[in-house]
Amino acid sequence: MTDDRWEQFTEDSKTRFKDVIMMDETWSEEHGDEIQTGTQNVVEFTLPGTGDRFRVVRENRPLVLEKKLLYSHRQGDTAQTKYVLSDTEFSHKLRVYKEDDYGEWQEVTAGALGL
Repeated sequence: MTDDRWEQFTEDSKTRFKDVIMMDETWSEEHGDEIQTGTQNVVEFTLPGTGDRFRVVRENRPLVLEKKLLYSHRQGDTAQTKYVLSDTEFSHKLRVYKEDDYGEWQEVTAGALGL
């Protein structure tokens, strides 16, 4: 989802849904000696009429430009993977969650929707 589409979605959700909460979160992951960082844009809302709560999460990660595999020909040594990440370009992943009866977020998949 592009930045323009995400902005349009957030503006539409403010008018269509009840109890809209918007958050921005940062995260980091360690991969060996490298640390990847990114952000998450989160929109939580309640559907009118049903009362179901949903959470839409847009993950923003740096774009992987190159993947390097470093091999060692020594016995018992493993290969290392190094990633070259972009400083300006990002990849985006969209996930949808629904709150269950116990207050936990369950991911909604296309298979669950019958698609």
